[in-house]
Amino acid sequence: MKLKLKTTIKNLKGEPIKSDNEVATVGMILSNIILEPHRDKKGFRPLKAYELAKKFFEKEEIELDQSEVIQIKELVEECNYQPLVVAQVLQAIIESEKV
Repeated sequence: MKLKLKTTIKNLKGEPIKSDNEVATVGMILSNIILEPHRDKKGFRPLKAYELAKKFFEKEEIELDQSEVIQIKELVEECNYQPLVVAQVLQAIIESEKV
């Protein structure tokens, strides 16, 4: 599955959401989520998390295998971001799975 990482996260008016004066993207949000400490050891091992986070942040799109997708979805669903942001990240993942 190829996930597009530069998709902009938007508010309900359709305007881009900014984080630290940068437009928030799916990749930016995923890189932050991957690097958060996770309960129940559901997160990736530190080196894998770091490598994925760098790719999420830097690349236009990334190829993920099914086991990574499942784990990433779990992490996204349990993160502390607002539902508005989480829903758009999950939507991007789901749309990528359809292709």
